[in-house]
Amino acid sequence: MISRFLLPFMTVLFFYSESLFVHLFPSEEWFDQKIIVPHFLIIVLFFICAFYQYRTALIYGFIFGFLFDIYYTEINGIYLVLFPFVIFLSHQMMKVLHNNLFVLGIISLVNISVLEFLVYQINLIIKRTDLTFMQFVDWRLWPTLVLNVLFYFILAFPFRNYLLTKRKEWLDE
Repeated sequence: MISRFLLPFMTVLFFYSESLFVHLFPSEEWFDQKIIVPHFLIIVLFFICAFYQYRTALIYGFIFGFLFDIYYTEINGIYLVLFPFVIFLSHQMMKVLHNNLFVLGIISLVNISVLEFLVYQINLIIKRTDLTFMQFVDWRLWPTLVLNVLFYFILAFPFRNYLLTKRKEWLDE
């Protein structure tokens, strides 16, 4: 019974861990003018899509995209649309490519880049940012990708094993 609620609980923890990371990690003091954006939740959703169930990842993408918009942004609808979109892209890429940790890592990097680029473009269109594209790449995209690769390496093996056993339990029912 407890295992049924463990995945949603862990997803909520990863949702809040992004906020905690931003508040506890002094990026401005260590990295001059770099913007480091943790995307722990979307990486977890990519894992759920690849190793557990696409439908569950998509539903979580809609729910947490909506919560992300309410909790973090002032523009409702950006992440509500973009989270399921990048999960869909990830699922389509996994259909073509092999389903393993290395490929999922590459797909995660590509989709986080797509997510960051689309958010940047929307902010540019509505004039909420004045960064040039090269400033965006240098100040935000590269540091964000480095942080999320480190998080991916930490999460990869234990979370994949957990999801595979959960999937086996689900299939056995």
